[in-house]
Amino acid sequence: MKLISPTSLQSILRNVTLHLPEGYKLIAGIRIEDFHQYYKLSKVSIVANFHCTKLILHIPLKSVDYSFTLYKIIILPERVSPDKFVQYTIDYPY
Repeated sequence: MKLISPTSLQSILRNVTLHLPEGYKLIAGIRIEDFHQYYKLSKVSIVANFHCTKLILHIPLKSVDYSFTLYKIIILPERVSPDKFVQYTIDYPY
């Protein structure tokens, strides 16, 4: 809860809802009164290198027809110096 305040999370999720496919919505909506549910339901991953830190939020969605598209994550190597690359590993590839 200290990493992202409810107001910041609301702003992020409001922007996310603008880009969701038709028929999908956030599981608890975007009212500030309901945001405590996102702190319980979402999972957070942090990926960092020398240049940046990336915060990845896994937030459940709900759909009218319950059909979902499954994507596989393909990890590409990232350059950390002129002659060195790193490749991240993930727990769940889908």
